[in-house]
Amino acid sequence: MTEEISKYLEKADHALKVAEKLIEDGFAPDAASKIYYAMFYAAQALLKCEGIDVVKHSAVESAFGYYFAKPGRIDPKYHRILIDARKVREIADYDILEEIIEPVATLKVEAGREFLNEIKRLLQEK
Repeated sequence: MTEEISKYLEKADHALKVAEKLIEDGFAPDAASKIYYAMFYAAQALLKCEGIDVVKHSAVESAFGYYFAKPGRIDPKYHRILIDARKVREIADYDILEEIIEPVATLKVEAGREFLNEIKRLLQEK
């Protein structure tokens, strides 16, 4: 595993820890954003491992689906989790009329942890 991939995984772990703390402190919308970023960094790590260099959120999501979910290299549910987390993050960050509540954020933290663990498992197999 390269140093760059390790750094992405470190950022993902850190983002999840921050999300958990934000939920404890009552900041569910901010936690939703951090949960998404944990998944985003983990997806980038997996893509980088394959030599796929994408930066934009939509490109990471698309490449993750194309190279991993579509051919069955990862359960497609993880692609759906990433897509859903991005939508929740966009609501949390940009929608002033809709609010992310704690139970939603807690559920997403669990999905984020599952997503990150699956990415780490795949990277260990390489």
